[in-house]
Amino acid sequence: MEKDENKALEAFYKEMIQEAGLEEPSTGFTASVISKIQKDDQKAEIFSYRPLIPRYVWWVSVVLLGIFFGYTFLEPENLEFVSLPKWNLDFFNMDRFIDVLNNFKLPDTLVYGSLSLAIFISLQAYLLKTHWNKRFVIE
Repeated sequence: MEKDENKALEAFYKEMIQEAGLEEPSTGFTASVISKIQKDDQKAEIFSYRPLIPRYVWWVSVVLLGIFFGYTFLEPENLEFVSLPKWNLDFFNMDRFIDVLNNFKLPDTLVYGSLSLAIFISLQAYLLKTHWNKRFVIE
């Protein structure tokens, strides 16, 4: 039963396609598509991406950090001018710390201010994103 329905539908579709015929593209279709592609390539070459922080600044930063950490690890006795206190944390009681955290309460003004700041930063990020996207649209 199902095979008969499929055959009938195939015959119907075949007849409809033959009646309608195939559409032919316009005479200059290929040329117009290629010209539009070439225009898009030309527009894409106009804008060149430049990072906010250039590559040489990153390399200089990495080298300076490497020199600093290398110096401090290889010759720590030269760092006598840095006197870090030696802390004895044995007096620290975890139960007391947990009690302090349980009783900790943020003021409502701080919560509302932080929430407002987060909302406005998100809004500003969205608006800047749409502004920059509109600026670099290829038409």
